[in-house]
Amino acid sequence: MKNIKIYLTALLTATLFSCESELELNPKQSLESSSVLNTESGVKQVLVGAYANLANGSLYGGRTQVMGDLLGATVRSSTTHVEWYGTFAGFGDIFSKTIVNDNIFAEDLYRESYDVINATNIVIENADKIADAGDRKVAIAESKFIQALVYFDLVRFFALPYESGKTNSQLGVVIRPKAIYKYLGVDLSAERSSVEDVYTLVVNNLKSAITDLPSTNGEFANKYMAEALLARVYLQQQKYTEALAAANNVITNGGYSLSSSLTAAYNHDVDQPEDVFAIQITTQTGDNQINNLHASTQNGGRGGDIAMGNGYFNLFTDANDQRQDFYYENSFGDALTLKYTNQFANVHVIRLAELYLIRAEANIRLNSAVGDTPANDINRIRNRAKASSIAAPTLADVLTERKLELAFEGFWIHDIKRNKQTIVGQTATYQYNDPRLVFPIPLRELNTNKLITQNPGY
Repeated sequence: MKNIKIYLTALLTATLFSCESELELNPKQSLESSSVLNTESGVKQVLVGAYANLANGSLYGGRTQVMGDLLGATVRSSTTHVEWYGTFAGFGDIFSKTIVNDNIFAEDLYRESYDVINATNIVIENADKIADAGDRKVAIAESKFIQALVYFDLVRFFALPYESGKTNSQLGVVIRPKAIYKYLGVDLSAERSSVEDVYTLVVNNLKSAITDLPSTNGEFANKYMAEALLARVYLQQQKYTEALAAANNVITNGGYSLSSSLTAAYNHDVDQPEDVFAIQITTQTGDNQINNLHASTQNGGRGGDIAMGNGYFNLFTDANDQRQDFYYENSFGDALTLKYTNQFANVHVIRLAELYLIRAEANIRLNSAVGDTPANDINRIRNRAKASSIAAPTLADVLTERKLELAFEGFWIHDIKRNKQTIVGQTATYQYNDPRLVFPIPLRELNTNKLITQNPGY
């Protein structure tokens, strides 16, 4: 099974770690002496709960991806790749770069992320209850993979961007290395670690996970999933040699393949060969927020809170490229992406297409052809969409191809930051390291953590 199935029936376990802020928990939820952790099955339930929390709508059920697109939007009707037409003020503020320090969606991302981190810390600290040494090692490795994923997005949203060749001593996020079992009456204040330290933790966790995870792992994380995420992390750090090696290994040895068509790549509720990491939603349980915010009411959404913008359509230069026609109109005449038309479809986190684009970009930047040529890599993707081949692609071609292929999947703001680009907005211009492109530390965290520092401008 190539992708990770996360069924929200595990939410009963996950609620053990749900709280109003990172440092607040109902006393009934204290795990200090819980019998849950005295057995192997109990510890494994906690791990399943951590997976389930990843599927929360505030995390990889879709809002994390949506916020990455909205934050990168120009807002100008002629250039923005997405339009926000919804009524949620918090998303509207992210879209317009007028974020306030009690933005509910930023707060939810922060809170749910630390719930997941705490669950994985609990698994790691209680893994001795797992009798089989191999199973124990895998459970720890899965926990490290989950932690890496969550810390990576925390530091990308709540801190100034990583910059290659610099010390990256700017404030990152709080690293919680130990599990929290008891909340009331305990001072859990902690300072924010540097961006460099957070990235070091993410990379080390993924390297460890790659070593200890099996190549296949049923419904849970495997080594190629971890290596695919590592390729993404290295690309964000502008470590192109490392990103190239990781992406190439996943492409070469992971057993994945591109879906045969655009239609086949999206809106499915069964395993697809292109899915390296996809959260699946069932008809009984799930929170597919990315479909909810993109789709029409007929397709299980809110009617089109998010629409495709002129800036996206203006990127196309090939009339035969099917991606420019991969949309439908809602009742208002807005263009809605056909990537999300099934409220019970799985939610993509990593597709093989991204790995081809990472390999192509890294090879161009390094003037190499490890695994294959950049032309072959991007033309695989272009030809699937019936676009013509590019004989000798430039870096600009590959970066544009990322926008065409990965649009509406959460990459926009992160690519702007790593490529040090500028957002020319409706009323202001934002450099890649503008504090207004960083989320505020939530007020509840500020009120409970005596040592934490707020981001500039909030």
